[in-house]
Amino acid sequence: MADTPHPEPHTDENTTDTDRAIADILAEMRTAAPARSTELGRLLVDLLDRRNAADATRSADIGAVATGIDRAVRALDDAASSAELMQRACERVAELCSVDKVVLSRLDGDRIIPVAALSTAPGTMPSLPSEFGLPDGSPEADALETNTVTVGSHVPAELRELLGANGFTTVPVVVDGTAAALLHVGAVLDGSRRHALGVFAEVLGGHFERVGLESRRERQNALLRESARRWTGDDAPPSHGALDLAPSQADRDAAEQRLLEPLTEREADVVRLILTGASNSAIAAELVITVDTVKSHVKRILRKLGATNRAELIAKYQSPAR
Repeated sequence: MADTPHPEPHTDENTTDTDRAIADILAEMRTAAPARSTELGRLLVDLLDRRNAADATRSADIGAVATGIDRAVRALDDAASSAELMQRACERVAELCSVDKVVLSRLDGDRIIPVAALSTAPGTMPSLPSEFGLPDGSPEADALETNTVTVGSHVPAELRELLGANGFTTVPVVVDGTAAALLHVGAVLDGSRRHALGVFAEVLGGHFERVGLESRRERQNALLRESARRWTGDDAPPSHGALDLAPSQADRDAAEQRLLEPLTEREADVVRLILTGASNSAIAAELVITVDTVKSHVKRILRKLGATNRAELIAKYQSPAR
């Protein structure tokens, strides 16, 4: 009875399939007739050559992806604002993943709100898509639940004009431990580029924290200067009395410290923004967190500081007799 020919693997099979085929040949060679052993030997050499070539290609791809990630990350380093960071992120994702369509959206509860977009196709000026809901069981919901890169075959209707209809890849951007944004890429990425996108999203979250911190510091400094001006009555004519009753800068700093002492660093950031009159939505956008997260922070802050509402908190802060 003639021996059944051993099937040859396709050139695009992964290493696991190739290794399995090699193991099958080695097992068959133990009992094969001499003529068949010679044929199997030729197949084995061919498979080993293919595996070595695949390993070399994979190593080159990994090196190229690592270089691309490094270049993309360095391009984010000097972004001076959230808007600039978001636009640069879209540009770098397009380059890193070899795609021409990218959308970055922020998350507000179960709403996905596009805030930056890129299309490198000639003659296109992308406009921001409309916001849309987060359906249960969608690739976006899966990506947020597992904090992983996820692919989908059906592009959301709101993104279809920009991303096209041939599938997409999405990944969450985590800021301060919370998924605050989503990146959509207008292509179904392969393994190495999915990995690259995941690494880039992690780094992007750290850059949002950095930019947010710098922005908050600027706002806090402005707030403290304004508070000091109101406290010392700089709007009023200077007093010519012998006794200056205005608190010193040291007193103001100490009072500020007492107010913020029981709070975590993130809660202190929220307090400072509340004192500027910022709404929950504005605070969420500034800190790159969701409105629900802001509401949770506000409840804890009011409880810790013994205030029943924002107005009382502001009065407590601005009163010299705190």
